Amino acid sequence: MPLPNTISDTKLDDSYIDMGPDHEEATDESQDEVERKRILDSLAKKVEALFSKRANQRINKDGEWDTCLTLYHAPLANGDNYYSDKPFDNKPLRNRPTPNIVRTKVDTAIANSVSMQFAAAEKNWDIFPPANNTDAEVAAACARMSKEIEAQLDACNYQLEARRAIEDRIMLGTGIMKGPVNTGKLKTKFVKIGDSWVPKATTDYAPSITCVRPWRFYPDMDVETFAESCDAIEYHPMTALDLSLKRKHPGFDAEAITSILSKEDGIAGETYNTDYYTTVKAGVWSSRYMYKDRYTVLEYHGPITYDEVCKLGLEPTYDSPTQEYYGEVWVCCGKVIRLELENIEAQYETPYAVAVWKRDPTSPFGFGHPLLLADAQRVVTASYHMILDNASLTSGPQMSMYQQYIQPVDGSYEITPNKVWLLTDPSVSIKDAINFFTPTNVIGNILPVLQLARNFADEESATISPVSSPQNVDSATGQLILASNSTTILDFLAEEWDDQVTEKTIRRCYAWNMQYNPKEDIKGDFVVDVKSSSEYKNKQMYIRDMERLSVEMTQNPAMAEWINPKALVMARLNLMHIPDNKIVYTDEEHAAEMQKKQGQVDPNVLQMQIAQAEAARADRELDLQEQKLQFETQQAQQREAWEHEEKMGSNYARVQEAQAQVIKATMIKDGELIKLAAKDRQLAAKMRADVAMNSNNNDAKIFMETMRQQQKAVANQLTGAELDMKAEFGTGI
Repeated sequence: MPLPNTISDTKLDDSYIDMGPDHEEATDESQDEVERKRILDSLAKKVEALFSKRANQRINKDGEWDTCLTLYHAPLANGDNYYSDKPFDNKPLRNRPTPNIVRTKVDTAIANSVSMQFAAAEKNWDIFPPANNTDAEVAAACARMSKEIEAQLDACNYQLEARRAIEDRIMLGTGIMKGPVNTGKLKTKFVKIGDSWVPKATTDYAPSITCVRPWRFYPDMDVETFAESCDAIEYHPMTALDLSLKRKHPGFDAEAITSILSKEDGIAGETYNTDYYTTVKAGVWSSRYMYKDRYTVLEYHGPITYDEVCKLGLEPTYDSPTQEYYGEVWVCCGKVIRLELENIEAQYETPYAVAVWKRDPTSPFGFGHPLLLADAQRVVTASYHMILDNASLTSGPQMSMYQQYIQPVDGSYEITPNKVWLLTDPSVSIKDAINFFTPTNVIGNILPVLQLARNFADEESATISPVSSPQNVDSATGQLILASNSTTILDFLAEEWDDQVTEKTIRRCYAWNMQYNPKEDIKGDFVVDVKSSSEYKNKQMYIRDMERLSVEMTQNPAMAEWINPKALVMARLNLMHIPDNKIVYTDEEHAAEMQKKQGQVDPNVLQMQIAQAEAARADRELDLQEQKLQFETQQAQQREAWEHEEKMGSNYARVQEAQAQVIKATMIKDGELIKLAAKDRQLAAKMRADVAMNSNNNDAKIFMETMRQQQKAVANQLTGAELDMKAEFGTGI
C-alpha cells in the first residue's frame, strides 16, 4: 500500500525567506520541516546504531553458523582442512577422503520437517466461526476467507519460501518468515497507447510472505526468545541499480535515493559500504564477497513514539494504549528512504515469525542440527583416517638398511622395481645390509570406535537414516510403529514450527484481509485454528474410519439422523485430497439441481403422465388375466398328463408281471436241462476214463513183454560169446 505520508511531501525551500506578509507563516512551515528532518535523522541514527551494536553481539552466533555450514558441506568446500584430524603432520600435503555423517542427518531432518508440513499437499490450518455462532452465512464467509488466504499463499510461493526457512532452521538453528507485508513489488504491464502496446512499471501490493536468511536478520540480542524482542532489523545489500529502481516505487523517497546515488550529501558511498562490508563479511562463510560494492539498506520494524508519529505527519487509525505505534523505517547512508506505520494495525509486533531448532538460552537464535553432530563427526573422521593410514602402512613391507654397506646406483634410497644396489663391503651379504618387516594391522581395533561414533550420532541427533533403520519386524503394523517412534523427536520439533510460524502467518493473513481486502463477503469475526502437523500421520486411520462411518449410516437410520452427509462427504474428500471445488456442487449449484428435480410440472404434462399411468395399469391387468388363463390351461394339461401316465403305469405293471412268469418258467426248464447235461457229462467222463485205463494197461503189458524179449536176446548173446571163447581156448563146452 502507498505510504500514508511520504517523506518527500514537504521539503525545505529557500523561497520561504522574505515573503512579505506571509513570512511568519513560511517561518512556521520551515520550522515544522526542520523538526521533521531532525526526527528522520534521529531515526536513521537510531537504526544504524542498533545495527552496529547487534552485529557485534552476533559475532559468536555467526561463528556457529560458519561451523554448521562447514560441517554440512565438508569435504566439498573447505571441510577437510577444517574438521580433519591429521596424526601425521610431517606430511601436510596428505589428502585423504573424509566421510560426512552430518549431511545425511541434516537432510533427513529437513525431509521429515518438510514432509510434516507439505508432503500431503494440504493445509493444516482452518478458520472457524466463534464457538457460540452457528449462523450458516458466517460459516460460508469462513470458507470463503479460507480459500482467499490459500490463493494468496499460492500466489506468493509460500511453500517454497517456507521450505527455505525450514532448511535454515535445521542447518543454522533459526528459520525466519516475514509477512504478510504489502511493501509492493515492481512489475511490468502493457498499456495500449494508440495502436501500440507499451510496457509500464507498476507496483503490486498483494500480500507477500518471504523467507529471511539469518545472516541478514538482527533482532534484539539481549532476550532469550524472539517473542520478547520488540523490534528487528533486516539487512538488504543493494546494487546501485536495485536502489535506483526503488525511486519508481511510490512508497520510497525518490529524492533521498537520488541524493544518495549522486553523493550530494557529501557522504562517500564507497566508504559507507566498505565499513558495513567489513562488519558483516566476517559472519558470511559461503559468499564472503556478496556484500562488496553494494549499498547497505536497513529495514527497521519497531515502535515509534506518538510524538514522532504526529510530527512526521502520519495519521494512525486507532488509539494505542502504550502511546507507541509500530512503524517501518528504511535507512541508507544516514537517510530515511521509506517510512510508514505498520501494515497490519493494532498487532503490536514485528512482521517476522522465528522458529529455532534447539534453543540457545543466551540468544534469540538457536543451535543448528550440525552442531549436535560435531563431536561424532570428529571421531568418525579421525577413526576413518587412522584406518586408511594403517591400511596404507600395512599394505607392504617396511625396510631397514645399513647405508655404509649398501648404495643405490641411482643415488635414491626409495624402493622401485628393477633397482640395482651396490654392496660397498664385500664381506657383507645383502641379507645383512637390508632387513624387511611388516607393521601390525590394527584396523580391527579401530572399527568398533568408528561404529560407536556413528551410534552416538544417531542418539545425539535423534535422526536415524532410513537405510540403517531396523528391518527385522514381523508385521507391517510393527514396522509402522517402529518408523513412527524413530521420528518422534523430529515430529515434536516440527510442531514447534506450527506454533511459532504457521499460526502467526495465518493469523496475520486473516488480519491483512480484514484490513485491506475489498471483498466484504469474506470478512467477519473468525477464529484461526492451526492443527499439529503430527495429526496427519494418522491420515490413513481417519480415512478408514470415515469409510466405516459412511457404510454404517446406510445400515443404521438412527445414526444417519445425527450425521451431516455433506460434511461427511467434504471431510472424506479433504482426507483423500480430491479437488472438491471441481467435482462437488456448491450450495447454490446443489439448490438449483434439487429445484430442477423437484420443481412443479406443467398440468398438461401431468395429465399425460396420469393417462400413461392408467394405460400402463390396464396393460398390467390384461397381462395378469392372460397369465391366469395360461396357468389354468397348463394345470388342465398337467392333470391329463398325470392320468395318462397312471394308466400307462398300470398296463406296464401287468406286462412286467407276465414277463416275469415267462422268465420263471424258462429258468425252471433251463435248470432241468442243466441237470441232464451234468449227468451226461459225468457218464462220458467215466467212459473216457475207462478207455484210458484199458489203454494204459495194454501199453504196460506190451512194454513188459518187450523187456522180457530183450533180456532173452541178451542172454542168448552172452551164451554164444562164452561158447566162442571156450572153443577158441580149447577148454570145452
